[in-house]
Amino acid sequence: MKSVDTLYVAWRSPDTRAIYPVARLHYQQTSPHYEFVYIAGALKAQQHGFGPFIGLPELDQVYLSDELIPLFANRLMSGSRPEYQDYVARLGLDPTRAGVLDLLGRSAGLRPADKLEFFAPPQHDETTGRLTWHFLVRGIRYMPLAEQRAQRLVGGERLCWMLDRQNEFDPLAVALRTGDNYLLGFLPFYFVEDMALLVEDGQDLAIFVEKVNPRPAPLHHRILCRLEGDWATRFKPFSSPRYAPLNAAARGAEAGGS
Repeated sequence: MKSVDTLYVAWRSPDTRAIYPVARLHYQQTSPHYEFVYIAGALKAQQHGFGPFIGLPELDQVYLSDELIPLFANRLMSGSRPEYQDYVARLGLDPTRAGVLDLLGRSAGLRPADKLEFFAPPQHDETTGRLTWHFLVRGIRYMPLAEQRAQRLVGGERLCWMLDRQNEFDPLAVALRTGDNYLLGFLPFYFVEDMALLVEDGQDLAIFVEKVNPRPAPLHHRILCRLEGDWATRFKPFSSPRYAPLNAAARGAEAGGS
């Protein structure tokens, strides 16, 4: 599977707990390697207290760098730490091959009591026409008996997904349950919009347990899942207006490359 080359940043409002995509980082082989831009979701987030990141003060600018921007680099575990190998293995990645964006995309770069997280688009296998997206199940601590049931999950076990329309924080929320009706948690917010579009298009999407990480792994790393399905002909991940770069030149380059 190819390495991740695009990563999005999301910000959570401390007041409403609503989550907004606010920025995008893209990696390319040629120098400068990294391009950072704010996206339209940042304007909505501003209404709820979001402000530009340190060292990246202008919402309408393109920031270029050959080094990974500190906002991202500071959330990576050092490869010299003794727990690094176990950490990468929990994410279902190969420690000898995983790139920095692979790690951040799988782990979400979460920190305790933090308002930021990172996510990558699903991957497209052009040979098979299939879509694959890995994610860590969210909200396990809110589901009765979810952690106990997680201990009995096995790799390859299929999970049922269902819309949680009465969710007060997100009416598009997708809940996950086992075949024997234990609620485990939720799909991360950032794919539910695209998931709804794929289902509308008639695509059959399936979710499988990829890996279960028992204690002492943190609870938000407990269940790694894999979403699979056919890639719709005109499907482009994260293409709603809130993901559009605020910089006009970046928008033009994106349109030209699509």
